[in-house]
Amino acid sequence: MLAFFVFAQAAALRGTGQSAADAAALAAVREARDSIYEDFLTSVGGEGVDLVEIISGGPLGVGSACGEAQRLASMNNATLVHCSPLSGRLGYAVTIETNDSVAQTVIPGVGNQTARAEATAVMEPLCDVQEGEAEDDFPELSCESDTWQIDPDREISGFEPRDLFGIRLED
Repeated sequence: MLAFFVFAQAAALRGTGQSAADAAALAAVREARDSIYEDFLTSVGGEGVDLVEIISGGPLGVGSACGEAQRLASMNNATLVHCSPLSGRLGYAVTIETNDSVAQTVIPGVGNQTARAEATAVMEPLCDVQEGEAEDDFPELSCESDTWQIDPDREISGFEPRDLFGIRLED
């Protein structure tokens, strides 16, 4: 009977750890997406700016994205062990370790064991830049949710980070 209790306790800890890893990975990707969105808004109308490169995501850095992953891991009573951008894709892989452990038991080697969990979250571009027909026409941003006219003299109304990229956990 005691063995079943210990097994259930370990399974619950593993589930908690996986939830923390998922939250941390999604937080990293959400932070990166928000940063790309800000870069996009800042660069609209800039000389020599390649909007296509910006909305394709470009190379991702570690910086604030992994800081946000650590914050979410901590909120879920875990420690971020590893966080890095994915190679060749828009996303982050994270590994966490739970701060809690399986309680001390009479079963040798089981007590005080923490759980580790990994998660990967990715961003998927949802937009294409459609160049204007005339040379002095502003481009359009054609997204799954809507189409926006890009004009540096006007705010893009109703446009949000989730319009540029979808985010999801990867199996």
